[in-house]
Amino acid sequence: MEWKHKFIPSAFDRLEDRVVLSNYRGSSVVVSGLHPRQNLLNRHQMTVVAEVNQAFSSFQNDYDQARATYFASIANPSATSAATADAYNAFTLYTTQRVNLLAQQLISSFLQYKPSTARQHGQTSTLEVLINHRIIGINGGATAGSLENSLISTIPKADTSAPTVTLYSLSQDNAIAAAQVAVLNGAGILRNGDFGNTSATYQTQSN
Repeated sequence: MEWKHKFIPSAFDRLEDRVVLSNYRGSSVVVSGLHPRQNLLNRHQMTVVAEVNQAFSSFQNDYDQARATYFASIANPSATSAATADAYNAFTLYTTQRVNLLAQQLISSFLQYKPSTARQHGQTSTLEVLINHRIIGINGGATAGSLENSLISTIPKADTSAPTVTLYSLSQDNAIAAAQVAVLNGAGILRNGDFGNTSATYQTQSN
């Protein structure tokens, strides 16, 4: 049996130093140099990281099951073109709904994370905007670069060859993993005071 090794991010502001993924728990040279005292996460931050990773893990498992059901339906030789079209539409709808649920779960997890309140004056919190844009898309649409767009645009049709279906599946899995890393990286950048935004405390001090 061949085992799959899946990278699970473990911190907001930690980046892998090598191309080969590993269990290395340090910070990159650049990040550790800029923020030498922010290499360790407290218990509260670790809880948020764990919830984010759990949300993505649950999403991956649910999507795997739904995708397998869809593949079985379009692979059925007795299925009519109308039936396969219905299956495609149903799986597309499921993808949209499940991605939206993921976005809400992530926002809920970050509500307990203080830097998530950082925002521009009169605007939605930066972290919420990041999650919505990176997971769902701009203004709720599956825009390019969002997880929803990446998944929907790679749903194979009934006449797709088996090798191409496999490549599409790998692309979808990579999109899910990339979204997970992007959310954690974004939270880490926000934690370190970037994005051109400031917390309420900083705004008070600077005024």
